[in-house]
Amino acid sequence: MTLVFPGAQWATEAPAAHGLDPGLLQRAAAAVGKIDKRYGFLVVKDGVIVHETYYEGDEATRRPVFSITKGFGATLVGIAQKRGLLDVKEKVSDWLPVHHPHIKEGATIEHVLAMTAGGSPEANTYRYTSGPILNSLPNILWLATGKSPARFFDEDLAAPLGLTLDWPRNEKGWMQIGNRGPLPVLQATHRDLARLGLLWLRKGKWRQEQLLDESFVDAALEPPFPEANTAYGYLWWLNKGGGTWRDPKSPPTARDGKRIPGAPENVYTAQGARGKLIMVIPDHEMVVVTLGETNDEYQPTLDLWDAVAPALPV
Repeated sequence: MTLVFPGAQWATEAPAAHGLDPGLLQRAAAAVGKIDKRYGFLVVKDGVIVHETYYEGDEATRRPVFSITKGFGATLVGIAQKRGLLDVKEKVSDWLPVHHPHIKEGATIEHVLAMTAGGSPEANTYRYTSGPILNSLPNILWLATGKSPARFFDEDLAAPLGLTLDWPRNEKGWMQIGNRGPLPVLQATHRDLARLGLLWLRKGKWRQEQLLDESFVDAALEPPFPEANTAYGYLWWLNKGGGTWRDPKSPPTARDGKRIPGAPENVYTAQGARGKLIMVIPDHEMVVVTLGETNDEYQPTLDLWDAVAPALPV
């Protein structure tokens, strides 16, 4: 099968051409629109847009995405690893030898990606963070690539994907991956976020270029430390069963089973505060994006799946 990717503009095609019922997608859009305050609902299948509804603004409207930024951060680490510039198994202290008070002795880049870089060196303890631990990654990327994080993003991710988003940077070119830093939050359109989801759905390939190794994507979408959290990979939320998963709260709430009980185990999401979501559904070659404002951090994920599931091909 020939893989389809967007160019400067997305192709928009009829849902029926991709095995989807347009009436069911309209019902899904109506259901998504009831998830508290919603801005939009975008569905990509087979590399083209098959549905797009905006409740406020339009396809060019940028919104703060908060921790969806982590998905872009994981992607930059993957690009650097693909080029042999770093390895996630390397210790943070090999790159940043000055003691970091929040990062445990012996922690690797992988620990930072999996939210297990804090706490006791003797254990892998999940502690969700958007602060100093996570924001060690831009510093490592700067050293590894020889480019400021802003230049690395602009040239090596934004340019090939055709991203139009606004990722704030300071005058030296430093950018934060965790939004609890000194800079404003990344703002993106629904269509920008769909490009990120499509890159991961396609195992790191964009057109003719393999930006990320498939092996990196596969590793990122498995829990590297399942004893700490079965639902967290490399800054992406997973849906693996058979263990205990923990949410982003401090302290985290622990639950057993799958994070989205009705969804397949290979579904994964990037999640931002107050209900910002990219949901990747590999079994159907689909990426779903919705941004909005909710008081609950977890329920919108369940609500989005419940809205979309009836519209999936049988």
